[in-house]
Amino acid sequence: MKILYVGGMSGPLRDILSGKKEDEITHAAQFFHVWHKLVKRGHQVDFLVTSNFGEKPTINVEWFSEKNIIENIYDPASEVPPYKRIFRRVKRFSRLFYATYKATKETPYDFIYCLTYHEGIAGNIIANMRGIPCGMRSMGTMLHEDFKKYGVWGTAFRRPIEFLMFRMKKSFFVMTNDGTHGDLVYDKWKPNPQKYKFCFWRTGVEIKALESLNTTQKLPPHAYLFFAARFDGWKRHDRIINILHLLHEKGHKLHLYFAGNITYNKVYDEVAESIDRFHLKEYVHYMGAISQDDVKNYAYHAVANPLMYDVSNLGNVFFEIFSIGAIVLGKNDGSLDTYLKHEENGYVIEDENDACMIIEMLIKNPKKRDEIQRNAICFAKENFLNVDERFDKEVQLIEKAMQ
Repeated sequence: MKILYVGGMSGPLRDILSGKKEDEITHAAQFFHVWHKLVKRGHQVDFLVTSNFGEKPTINVEWFSEKNIIENIYDPASEVPPYKRIFRRVKRFSRLFYATYKATKETPYDFIYCLTYHEGIAGNIIANMRGIPCGMRSMGTMLHEDFKKYGVWGTAFRRPIEFLMFRMKKSFFVMTNDGTHGDLVYDKWKPNPQKYKFCFWRTGVEIKALESLNTTQKLPPHAYLFFAARFDGWKRHDRIINILHLLHEKGHKLHLYFAGNITYNKVYDEVAESIDRFHLKEYVHYMGAISQDDVKNYAYHAVANPLMYDVSNLGNVFFEIFSIGAIVLGKNDGSLDTYLKHEENGYVIEDENDACMIIEMLIKNPKKRDEIQRNAICFAKENFLNVDERFDKEVQLIEKAMQ
């Protein structure tokens, strides 16, 4: 069967185009696993994407080639005022819409998978116009936060594309249950009568033993904190810097390693200013995007891994690092309540001062650290969905829609 992905360029696709192999994917494994499984099951998977990737592809896997990129609409993102973004989005959408229409005329696709709202809607519209089965995939949503500020219909007015995506006909809509309350958004915006199956699923995790990790990054010779997240305002790198600053004031000269892409330069610059203000430059290290195995390895050997996002901390990073036995300090926002048991397999923290006190205790009490790690691993093995269990379900959804 022939499947066309329409959306923004995902991290795993960029990784493959940059010469990385299957075990070198840096993030968004939930996207990669479905794509990879579809190809391995004999389906042709093509991409029509917008991106800021304008380099010549270097592909080092045998199951994907440059011909699978139907079109890459190179349109680099820029941090401009909102009123200027509207014109860019209209132009980008027009190009993507035309390219999708042209692609479906030239190739008899059996299914269109729509990724992300602003780009995916082009795939949904064309699929409905041409009678092609389609599905929507969202890794989570910030819409519930907008509901709190503007109300259900005020948000629909402010975000008409997202609203339309919830209302349009499709075979299914898969959203990751990451603590951002996407199910509540669906409940308010769902079409009546029902036009698709809504699947609100937890992510799957490849649980590995530490000794089986395929790592490329050398571990530091000093004690450190670890924080894996792209530089985006709601990830709150500033809070991690505050924790490091408090520890240094108390005489604990730990280092800090940031892993993740720079999504917004403004956020990165603000973090850099805080580092300079607290005189921490020699103690903070930027790793960029690293493989999942390297993330797990760094997280396991860190003194602690504070997660202090706004909205929710139940993202892929939590599942990946907790499954290896990393010491997780999670902000008390309710998102981790199902998994994180305070002082048993991790720690629930209120603020930076709370985190600092727990890290001090862990430094002085290595036996407690060992106990927490063992408990985290046991809990993950008993309670996490494995990769095949979770992503085979999504592949089966697609295959059923094509029948």
